[in-house]
Amino acid sequence: MATPDTPRLRNSALQLELLPDGRLALTRLADGVRFTQEPLEGTVSAPCVADQALSFDLTPPEGPTLRVRATLRDDRSFELSLEGAPDLPLARPLAYPPAWTPEPDDLAILPLGEGAAVRADDTSFTPYFRPDGAYTPINAPIALTALLRPNACLATAILNPCDARLELGRNRDRLIVARPAFLPSKGHLAYARTVVVFLTDTLSQATQAYRAWRETQPGWIVTLRDKQTRTPELARLIGAADVWLWDDNNMNRLYGRPEQADITPREPLRAADDMRQRHMDRILWNAFEGETPEDCAELKRRGFLVGKYDIYRDVLPKDIADLAIPYRRRRSVNTPHWPGIVRINPDGSRALAWQIHGTDGQLHHQNAVCDVCALELTKTNVPPDIARVGYTSRLIDVQAGSALAECYSPEHPATREDSLRHINAQNHFLAADLGLVVGVEVGQEGAARDFHYSEGLMSPVLFRAEDAGRRMCTIYQDDDIPPQITQYMLNPVCRVPLWELIYHDCTVSYWYWGDSSNCCPQLMPRRDLFNALYGLPPLYSLNMTQWDSLKDDIAASYHRATPVARLTGYSRMTDFDWLTPDRDVQQTRFDNGVAVIANFSPEPFVAPDGTTIAPETALVRDGDGQTFVIDCHTTSTAPHLAETRP
Repeated sequence: MATPDTPRLRNSALQLELLPDGRLALTRLADGVRFTQEPLEGTVSAPCVADQALSFDLTPPEGPTLRVRATLRDDRSFELSLEGAPDLPLARPLAYPPAWTPEPDDLAILPLGEGAAVRADDTSFTPYFRPDGAYTPINAPIALTALLRPNACLATAILNPCDARLELGRNRDRLIVARPAFLPSKGHLAYARTVVVFLTDTLSQATQAYRAWRETQPGWIVTLRDKQTRTPELARLIGAADVWLWDDNNMNRLYGRPEQADITPREPLRAADDMRQRHMDRILWNAFEGETPEDCAELKRRGFLVGKYDIYRDVLPKDIADLAIPYRRRRSVNTPHWPGIVRINPDGSRALAWQIHGTDGQLHHQNAVCDVCALELTKTNVPPDIARVGYTSRLIDVQAGSALAECYSPEHPATREDSLRHINAQNHFLAADLGLVVGVEVGQEGAARDFHYSEGLMSPVLFRAEDAGRRMCTIYQDDDIPPQITQYMLNPVCRVPLWELIYHDCTVSYWYWGDSSNCCPQLMPRRDLFNALYGLPPLYSLNMTQWDSLKDDIAASYHRATPVARLTGYSRMTDFDWLTPDRDVQQTRFDNGVAVIANFSPEPFVAPDGTTIAPETALVRDGDGQTFVIDCHTTSTAPHLAETRP
């Protein structure tokens, strides 16, 4: 409890106090809304209020003493920095500030993929939480978490997420809590570590405040319109379905299984003509093994973006190359540069990467490539491939979607900030120098300035089917549908477009190729409804036989899922809200006037204007005030009204 001599800061709207037990408390003066922190790990001493700042010493368990400095930024935010000498040793992650204590019915807004919204007291929500109750580090695309109440939203943001992570846990009352943890930079503090806390009325206000804050940081926010000035082909991406067409034997080759002789041959031009006949005219065409120059040219004549998979995080080591299946040996074009390109761990060992199948029936680790070296490999490998085939797009796997890593090689040392800088330079080279539309796996906000689209952000990792990264063509039906798909992935109650509320006009987000729109054919309508609500296009990943079987269903999905993406591709998502207490009816708004109400419930919903919205249906109002319906029950393969508008 605060006392009259409690150190505090105060302006016309907020009061920030340092409580006697070392926790901070934030109060909104207009209505008394108050948030306090979880119990402190460590001790606080020497508090002082001077020069419009609240400062104190923090001594964490088994850590160095740091000076904490808090200031009120404006009437809805404060900044807190951990300060000390740059060479101050930091041996382990520093979990400060503590999580904010939720009320049981608060919604925890978590940066899991696109975003998750879970009641703080929901003990049935088990992904990402350790059974022993300890905090779980997460690989968060956005360095932002929030607590949402009916009248308030408290959001905590990390200024520099390179040397930081977010951790999830449950407090002593089993309520969901989230906190930042700062990582050593080559074993040291290196620089002041800073968070900003926003207190607003709604989630949308918090995300817009976050966006405005990021816009003050040079180069952080680059919109698709800005990116298109250096990559004109980007115009073809807006509203484009992302299609991965695999050879029927691709999975057999990848995983060392016997290839089948009696298969449907992969015929890209036939499939492309099938799409055009079904009015699927805006396509991002991706290939794992690549296309021939002739097929690439024909696909481009049909108006498609044509892309190819690439990776610069994994390299097959020479010393196990003879154990790798022949297909993997052929694909590892960077093995001749091993081990010089490998990222080195602090103990001098070579960093490990994705496991591949060997001729001995076992899985074998590859090594991880340092991001400094990956940039140079990209400059060497990609230009001749583009010159030979003529691709207009490239997907770079892993790097921009995984946790940043340090490199301790004496030839190419790197901090995490160095790694991110080289990842951004790699994507910038592809986009600006080569004019390619650039895709990445999952994506993270520190790299959003230079990539155009991401695959997997719509598919949080632990919501996916098991081993989804190796099952790009697996089809799940009926009882074979993994329970997490319906329980979490396609459950609107626990999904929120957190990324889109900040970056919708900067990147295009897709599902994961092992969690594609077609992986559960009977659930395609539900995915299409998410795409319509979020203003995002779909992703389809399948082999030629599956295409022949599902092409009419996919065409119907395409015409349900893409219209809003075409209308809003360059626009900011300005607002998201739930229109019913059960959160089954949701609304998004965009800065060009488009608004979408999606009814995920089994019952009709009467919109504020009196329109009845059927179950599994979206009501869309375009920027001219006209409305149309996207009925996710329809199986029509004809173009939707919105797709015919200029």
